[in-house]
Amino acid sequence: MPDTRSQRNDASGGYARYVGLGVTLLLIFALPTVVGYFLDRLAGTLPLFLLIGLGAGFVGGMFYVYRALQKLGG
Repeated sequence: MPDTRSQRNDASGGYARYVGLGVTLLLIFALPTVVGYFLDRLAGTLPLFLLIGLGAGFVGGMFYVYRALQKLGG
């Protein structure tokens, strides 16, 4: 009978890796957006820093995905 414990450990490690990538990607998108929103509230220029934060989060997120895929061999 084959040893299935090693297969389960590999599978659960894979899920944890992808959940970690997802959480990190969410933070990369959300953090600059939230900071931009609060800067807009302080300065009274509502869409300006929010849009800059969204753009920075998008660029940072895409760069992160690109680097993560390079590490995974994709």
